[in-house]
Amino acid sequence: MSAENNKKKNKSTQVKESLREFINRPEAKNGDCLPSERELGEKFNVSRITIRKALTELESEGLIYRIQGKGAFICVEKIPQNLTLLTSYSEDMRERKLSPDSLILAIDSIIANDYISEKLRIKTNDTAYVLRRLRLADGEPMAIENCYMREEIGSVIAEAITNGTSLYKLFATKCGIKLNHASQTIEVATLTNWEKRLLGNDSPSSALLTKRQTFDVNGQVVEYVESKYRSDRYLFHVELFSSQLL
Repeated sequence: MSAENNKKKNKSTQVKESLREFINRPEAKNGDCLPSERELGEKFNVSRITIRKALTELESEGLIYRIQGKGAFICVEKIPQNLTLLTSYSEDMRERKLSPDSLILAIDSIIANDYISEKLRIKTNDTAYVLRRLRLADGEPMAIENCYMREEIGSVIAEAITNGTSLYKLFATKCGIKLNHASQTIEVATLTNWEKRLLGNDSPSSALLTKRQTFDVNGQVVEYVESKYRSDRYLFHVELFSSQLL
């Protein structure tokens, strides 16, 4: 391959990856229109042929669709999660007519550091458990989850959990726990190379990071969970009411 052809190929790849990042923005919606080929050519300072090649590859990956005479449109349907209800991942997926699944990456006993002990409300250097899972929907990777539990809970879960099992169901059936409420935060985080491979090499480099403390009816911490969700496939939904109605 000539140096000129290599240069064209590299330009096309750069354009495609830039457009992938644009498509995978957390705020991007299914059906959003991309800029025209002329606008993209001016933006990236490349020919329309290069732009069309990048769009064709993105279309073959299922990230966009094109309508003749109208343009290219984002084809990424995101999965919403209602932030006002305490539900499990499995319940969220079934509510959206998707088949939930999970792969256990590891479940180990650990010595709780200051951070984890504070989250679980145990003493520093106490034994705790961490359950690492890859969460899927219809067979596609959606999130990487790290769930920390106190020793008396984690030791039971370690004996009972299998791939695809609902953790919240085990809390109820194996531990006799009744969940009451949770406190959760959401922020943007960067995926490590290892996490990106798990979620798919086509996943954006940024992820939605959630941190959740879940409490039982007695006010005890049941779990502390940190999850990284694919930002191109997941969104969080909350309804806000006017203070005048309160």
